[in-house]
Amino acid sequence: MAKVKVIAEIANAPINSEQVKEPKVCIAVICRLKSTRLRRKALRPIHGIASIERCLMNCLAVPGGYEVVLATSDLPDDQPLTQFTLDNRVKIVTGDPDNVAERLLKAAEATRADIVVRVTGDNPAVSPEMMGYMIDQHIKTGADFTYAKESTMGTVGDVYTVEALRRLLQYSASLSHAEYLSFYFFNNPDLFNLNAVELPAEWVHPEWRLTMDEIQDLELFETLYKAMDIGPRPLTFEELQAFLLKHPEVAELNRGIKVKWRDDTALVRELNEATTLKKRL
Repeated sequence: MAKVKVIAEIANAPINSEQVKEPKVCIAVICRLKSTRLRRKALRPIHGIASIERCLMNCLAVPGGYEVVLATSDLPDDQPLTQFTLDNRVKIVTGDPDNVAERLLKAAEATRADIVVRVTGDNPAVSPEMMGYMIDQHIKTGADFTYAKESTMGTVGDVYTVEALRRLLQYSASLSHAEYLSFYFFNNPDLFNLNAVELPAEWVHPEWRLTMDEIQDLELFETLYKAMDIGPRPLTFEELQAFLLKHPEVAELNRGIKVKWRDDTALVRELNEATTLKKRL
């Protein structure tokens, strides 16, 4: 009976902070050089520094000191990206050219992470502040997938629990539309626990386009970084926002460019159909 009593006392004892494992987080920048509208855009200089390097510097500046991984393909055409280790502060993983989920998982395994943040290499000015906020919200809720309800385009990424990525890949290893990974989570709320985050209102400027797909986008970034004289250092959203509010004409440089996954109704219909999983895992 004494043994049973001891076991019961242990079971009912409060959990202390030393017994709770803090989840490990990594930030994975997904990037390739296959773009057709703005060829090899990740290598294009913005005020003298490659766009992908600017993105990586901002990821390294996310509060919390998380490990950053550049996840590209194993194709010869993408090998120039493997040089961007930023003095060995960034890990490099290569993998399937088309399966983004698989490359995210490789990035997580390379850093032994429980949570992985997906940032696209198209976004040189991704916000360290917003990424820190998203990570905190994900950890608080224990969700499978955390995303911003509304944001300034190009400033924030998605957050995934690694176990949820493994479940998705177990269901369908091919993932024919993995480039649009978030659709697999949006369209299967019965399989995944979704967490829609409302960013602070002062961070949200839906009229701004801070991503790189067209020559006008490059012109905006070059104008912005040159005017602010941003050298080899991160650019916070606070700085960027202050500049664009003071110089609204710069934000007009790429106004009106369509976003394929949002504005192309045929593509959206195709994505919704292809990423809706037909049965439970």
